[in-house]
Amino acid sequence: MFDLLDDQRREFRDTLREFCRKEVMPGAAHRDAAAEYPATLIARLADMGLMGITVPEEYGGLGLDMVTQVLAMEEVAYADASLGSVFAGHYLGMEALRQFGSPDQRERHLPGLATGSYRVSFALTEPDAGSDVSRIRTRATAGPDGWTLTGNKTFTSNARESDAIIVFAMTDPGAGIKGITAFLVPTGAPGLGFSAPIEKLGIRGEHAYEVSLDGVHVGPDAMVGESGGGGRIALEVLNSARIDVAALANGVAMRALDLATGYASTRVQFGRPIRELQAIQLMLAEIDALVQSGRLHAYHAAALRDRSEDVRRAGSLAKYVASENCFSAVDRALQIHGGYGYVKESEIERLYRDCRIFRIYEGTSQIQLLTVAKLLGRLHDEHGTVV
Repeated sequence: MFDLLDDQRREFRDTLREFCRKEVMPGAAHRDAAAEYPATLIARLADMGLMGITVPEEYGGLGLDMVTQVLAMEEVAYADASLGSVFAGHYLGMEALRQFGSPDQRERHLPGLATGSYRVSFALTEPDAGSDVSRIRTRATAGPDGWTLTGNKTFTSNARESDAIIVFAMTDPGAGIKGITAFLVPTGAPGLGFSAPIEKLGIRGEHAYEVSLDGVHVGPDAMVGESGGGGRIALEVLNSARIDVAALANGVAMRALDLATGYASTRVQFGRPIRELQAIQLMLAEIDALVQSGRLHAYHAAALRDRSEDVRRAGSLAKYVASENCFSAVDRALQIHGGYGYVKESEIERLYRDCRIFRIYEGTSQIQLLTVAKLLGRLHDEHGTVV
């Protein structure tokens, strides 16, 4: 479909697709109903080398590019959005260390991240600080032998299942976003507490937690990046994460297209398969257009990222288009299923619940549009054109 998918990537996709459709899809409904964390499947992905797709080979990773990572996210999410979200969450934490970790931090942690033997989660969001990260209230106070962290985080994915958490805390409360610093905190640190998994509408196999820090002490080597550089780290990592979310959304939309086409081919009304009815044909074509446009945006953004270009605009557009398109595609697929799409036994019902989060996390659709609008203004002021 895409020029970016050369023979090597197609072979990669075909191998992963066979695994996902034979071993991931059959248990997805059960894991959703039980809100069961897919630990065994994460281990299998690790065995296949997929936890370190973009980690350099010198650290034990595959040394591949983000286009390949997007390909992997699509295939995993097609089979199970919960597993896809856990998978993407791994890259969210890893990317902060890959891009901003000190040489010692990269040497110590990237090999384990690449093999999946070491896991890192990403704790940015707080009860009063979502899109506006400058409002975070978690504090880090410097001492003679390190830092003491106090505060609360929420919606921290994979926190209990990780070995460490990248915690964003204020070190200079009067400096706004420039007063934020990132710290690598072991999950066994005294004073670190976790809630039970938060009950969610969808992606129930991916566990998110409230995390409390009550005087958690870390050494001076726990700082990731520079003091006051945490805001930049968060924004840069989220630029890549938005492309991953776009890929997850596209994988779910691809599954919805397959389900809708399959159902329309076997469901008979008025003496013929409903895919021969014009009303159904129009919805199927709409779903196809939504899927293809979302995928093109995601692959374009990933290709720019691989060329080390600024992906703020492309990443936000990819995340916005893919997540909104996914919701519309799943909605149309459910409509094609009629009443059978609305019952709990239907896979499309699960997709409907799963896909809603894509329009919220890693920045809501509205935040993506505001980001794009600001960048358009800057482009116009600097160049007199935005194209």
